[in-house]
This record gives sequence, C-alpha cells and structure tokens, in this order.
Amino acid sequence: MPARSTQRHQGNTAHATAAFALLLAVMIFTPVFRAGATPLAALVSQLLATALLVVVLWSPQRITLGRAQAAVLALLAVLPALYLIPLPAGMAEALPGRSLYAEAQALLAPLPESPSAALALYPSAAAAAVLSLILPIGVFLGVRVLSPKQMEMLLFLVVLIAALQALLGLVQYGIGQGGGTPLAVEGSHRLSGVGTYANRNHLAGVIEMTLPISLALLFYALSRLRGSSGHAGSVKRKAVALGSRPGHAAILHSAVALLLVVGAVFTRSRTGIALTIVGILLTTVVFSRQIGKKSALGPAGVILALALASGISIGLAPVLDRFSVSDLDDDARWQIFDQTLLGAETMLPVGAGPGAFPYAFAAFQPLELGWAFINRAHNDYLEWWFDLGAAGVLLVLLVVVLFGLQWRRILTTATVARISYLQIGCGIGVALLGLHELVDYNLFTPANQVVFTVLLSVFLYPNELLAATTHGSRRRRTTPDLVPLPQPKSVSAVPPADQIENPFLSR
Repeated sequence: MPARSTQRHQGNTAHATAAFALLLAVMIFTPVFRAGATPLAALVSQLLATALLVVVLWSPQRITLGRAQAAVLALLAVLPALYLIPLPAGMAEALPGRSLYAEAQALLAPLPESPSAALALYPSAAAAAVLSLILPIGVFLGVRVLSPKQMEMLLFLVVLIAALQALLGLVQYGIGQGGGTPLAVEGSHRLSGVGTYANRNHLAGVIEMTLPISLALLFYALSRLRGSSGHAGSVKRKAVALGSRPGHAAILHSAVALLLVVGAVFTRSRTGIALTIVGILLTTVVFSRQIGKKSALGPAGVILALALASGISIGLAPVLDRFSVSDLDDDARWQIFDQTLLGAETMLPVGAGPGAFPYAFAAFQPLELGWAFINRAHNDYLEWWFDLGAAGVLLVLLVVVLFGLQWRRILTTATVARISYLQIGCGIGVALLGLHELVDYNLFTPANQVVFTVLLSVFLYPNELLAATTHGSRRRRTTPDLVPLPQPKSVSAVPPADQIENPFLSR
C-alpha cells in the first residue's frame, strides 16, 4: 500500500511538472512577437497549447475542476463549433439578418450552387475562431493540475513579464519623444509605451491585470513583519523588521508595483490609467485590514496604506486628464456601439458566427465612418453578442455568475497563506480587465488572453483546497533581532512556605 501511494504521488508530480513546463513556454513565447498577434506566433502558441491539452487530458482525473466550471468550459468549446455544422442552403439563407448578404452575393460573379451551408456567415472565420480557443482552454486546464507552489511561481512569472513590458514601454516613450524609432513595434503608437504590443491599450491591460497581484505580494510581505509594540523601543523594532526577509520582499514588491504604475501612465491609455487608480484603491481596501492584525506596523499601517493609496490615486487623476489620449473619437466609438447593437438585434438569436464581425459589420457601418476599416467593436461584450447571438450572452452571464459566487466563498473563508493573497489579487485583476473590455478588445490579443486565463483559473480554483494544501506547510521564520532572549529564572534564598524545615541544619 505505501509503495502504491508513492507511485501515485510520483505520477502526479510528473504530470504537474510537464504541464508547468509547457505553461512556462506559452507564457514566455506568446508576448515576444507582437504579443502573439502574428500568424506564426499564433500558430506556435496554439501548438504549445495543444501539447498542454494532451498532457492534461492524459489523466483527466487529476484535473481540479468542479461540475459547474466544467460545464461552462464545455459550452465555450462546443457552442462556437456548432456554427460549422452543414445546413441546407435554404435554411441558412432564411436565418435572421442573412437576406442582405444573400443579395450582395447575388451581385457578385456567379458561384457554383452548393446544396449546403453553415450556420456561420463566414465559415472560414468561424473555423479560425474555434481553433483560437485551444489556447485559453489549454491554459485554463493546465493551471488546474499544478500544485499551489507552482501556481505561485507562475504568477511570479506573470508579474515579471508585465514589469519587463512596462520597462520596455518607458524606454520606447523616451526614444519616441526624441524622434527615434528603435524598439518601436511596427504600426504602434510611436509616442506611447506599447511594450511588444501594437496597441498601447493592450499594454495597459496587462499592467492593470498584474498590478493587483504585485500589490497582493506587497501586502502579504507587510503582514509577515513581526514586531512587539508593547515594549520599549517599538519604533526601533519596526525599523529592524524592514531588514528582515519579509521586509526585503516588501521593498522589492513595492518597487515592482511602482514600475507598473509608471508604466501604465506612460502608455497614455485613458482607460488604463483610470483602472490603475481603481485597482490601487480596491486592492488596498481589501488587504489593508490584514496589515494591522499581526504585522509590526500595527493599526497605524492600515491608516498609512489607505492614505498612501488615496494619495497615489488623487495624484494620478490630473495625469488622466492631461497626459492620456484617446485612440478613437468618442463620437465614432458611440456610433460603432450603436450600429453593433443594431446588427446584433438584426441577427438574433444566432448571430453572424464566431469571428465574423470584421467582415459582417460593413453592412451596418455608418456612412460617416466609411473611410475606416472597423475590425473590432471596441466592446468585447457587444462583439460577442454580434457574433454568437444569444449563445454569447449566455456564456458571459455564466462566467459572471461563477465569478460572483467565487468572490463570496473567498471573502468568507480566505486564509493568511500567500496563495490566498494571490488568489484575491487575481480576482481583482480579472475584474479590472472585464471593465476595460467595455471600451476595448484586450481578449483578442493572445498574450493578454493567456494572462487573463491564468488569473481566472487561479481565482476560480476551489479556495478550500488551496487552504487545506497550504495549511501548516510553511515554517514560521523570525528575525533573530526581534526574538526576546529567554530570561533565567531567579532563585530565591528563602525556602518555600510549604517546605519542611530540617532541625539539624537550623541549629
């Protein structure tokens, strides 16, 4: 029996190690070439994700996945694929909103009649969209076979990549102000930080997702500072606490968080800067109460953290007005929203099909924007409604319900383990990008898609299992300077009252 248990444990470890290695490869490779938006980069990322799916599904019983999440993931994979099922040509042309496209097709060069058609208006675009789902599904399931320690390492890599992107963006901004073009991404904004992205808003998107994780690590390190405020010299003890290992970690994470905030500012993304402010405030409010419980900073640390977060947010407000720029005229954005709604309502309940928006929206494009090729709705929720109809609305609602239920569980059962801090940071990051998608399309960029999926998978991981795995696994580490030395017990010369007196010794 012990030998069988050891063999099962080794199998689980090898399985998780293989998945972890492939996840690292996906995380490192995808952002390098235009954030995975080139055909070759997308192909390699999908091949890596396919290998990851093979490794994960080789032993499906090792995947930590609840029934509700499994059902939503299955719907995400199956519903878009249904649009490729052949239908009688007459039935496909009779679908709502298809008559205009049929008339336009009749004006073109006559094509050989086909007895069948697909539910998707553009089957080739639908097939490409279905294949693109391999990447997020593979990453989501890959995270679910990792150990909590491997999850932490993966999130550390996410923060490191975001910090490097922010640093590259700062360099690009400085070079662009001087008129230079080295390190610039072709077709990107030359006077903004973009990292390896072609769109500054997408660099702001990855920064706003990872900033709460960096702040979560900072607050965790601050909560680990030990000190005694009830003895003389408590100020000195608090200062010495910053020289401990948690103190060093707090300084490092604060520097990374500062780099991310500055990187978000120099993207000049209006929505990115605004959500950075929101992220700082949300994360500080959630974690500040943990600082005053066992930290050497005490209740004063809570006040200091809230004051500092408020000060940073207030200081960024003028930057939002004076430094940021908009990529799309506000009137044009609202015109696109309005026409996208019109197109989605026209083609209800099935929509135009996955990936059809860049081609199908031309029928609804306003004349005032006739000069432009509009490839995205600049609102992912409207675009999913346009493409998938009622199915797109259903998928979004199901994910929102799972997200809300997980927040309720975490806020009522959260532990003081580092993975719990990271899990909450992931949830805040997911929420921020979800708000960003109201005016942008970050999730159509493979690099941001991967980061978002990692964060969502970690956040939706059963927190009770994480707590059970990490409970008692960490040793308490203290700084020697802060540990009071044991005092020797004083020996009294007077014998105890209950001791019998020796008559021979008393004479």
